[in-house]
Amino acid sequence: MLILVLDFRIHSVEYELVRMPEKEDICSGKIEKIGLETALIIHKPKNKPEEKLVRPVFDHTGAMEAILSVLTDKEYGVIKSYDEIDAIGHRVVHGGEKFNKSVIIDEEVKKEIYKNFELAPLHNPYNFKGIETVEKYFPGKPQIAVFDTSFHSTLPEVAYRYPIPENLYENYRIRKYGFHGISHRYVCEKTSSFLKQPINKTNIISIHLGQGSSLCAIKNGVSIDTSMGFTPLEGVMMTTRTGDISPGVLFFLQKSGWSLNNLESCINKSSGILGVSGVSDETLEVVEEMKKGNKRAKLAIDMFVYSVKKYLGAYYLLLGKSLQAISFTGGIGVNSDIIRKMICDGLEFLGIELDDKKNSKIVGNKEGEISKSSSKIKIFVIPRNEKLIIAKDVMDLLKNKL
Repeated sequence: MLILVLDFRIHSVEYELVRMPEKEDICSGKIEKIGLETALIIHKPKNKPEEKLVRPVFDHTGAMEAILSVLTDKEYGVIKSYDEIDAIGHRVVHGGEKFNKSVIIDEEVKKEIYKNFELAPLHNPYNFKGIETVEKYFPGKPQIAVFDTSFHSTLPEVAYRYPIPENLYENYRIRKYGFHGISHRYVCEKTSSFLKQPINKTNIISIHLGQGSSLCAIKNGVSIDTSMGFTPLEGVMMTTRTGDISPGVLFFLQKSGWSLNNLESCINKSSGILGVSGVSDETLEVVEEMKKGNKRAKLAIDMFVYSVKKYLGAYYLLLGKSLQAISFTGGIGVNSDIIRKMICDGLEFLGIELDDKKNSKIVGNKEGEISKSSSKIKIFVIPRNEKLIIAKDVMDLLKNKL
């Protein structure tokens, strides 16, 4: 089964072509800077050199056209016709309470995704746009939605409820949903294989650090708590998001004349590491400035690490002596050995001991253990591979239909 995996975002689209059940990566790629004449297409076919192309891509429909163009290109394409593709799997950020597992997309599913626009305004509208765009090019082909929130449907009520009046939960479904679920699910599966034990006996803390960051406490293979909440804004400090902040700050700014739109933009797009450092929304660039002695950059990274450590400590208490490993993933978690070291420093009393030499060698797209042999709790680095989870769910849902 040939499956096209898509992740539509505001200004980018990531794609993977996977053959299942062989788990064969046919190609992968990304289109960046959608909306510009100088959009960048990065296309990596299996066993061939990476191609970088600059083309005008003004919207997400144009992005889909560009993807199909490179997939079928005579020189660096991987298929003769996109009719060869059997199904399309979409990463969809917010599934609300309706979806606790992946589903085949129909009109009712689309309506539910649409309802959750306000809960994930930086993601769901573009996930939805991707679904509608694919319908134009693949009429009749099955599309599957794999939700970031569904992995966290196992949270106990004590963890997902907020201390607000009951009618607010009943009428508006205001509760913790959690995100990065596809990533945390993959990390759990991969960590269990490193530990050489069944998933249902795996107890870990998954640490996804990227443009958005979250931690997840996983007990016996299921999510029992996670740092993101009602929206992806809650939790640890992030590259442009505040993470946890007193609601009183928002009331104060609103009384000072700030509009709701300005407040939302501020706490979502211009706060976090960017807001404190004043340097960049690319954390690795801020780390480089910190090395040069930039005090604001150092403060931003210190605050980021501090916030991660707080959640790590909280989830350590939830899992107690059953905790077997912590695993880093996401762009920052995989690429920054410095931030991993800063997070693990001082945690020896918890049985978390980082091996500096191992840690410094695992950067980029590498995976492996970075803990000392004496560490009671193992430490792993696991590059993201959400596309494999999505492709697996597509295959499982369609294996009796194709």
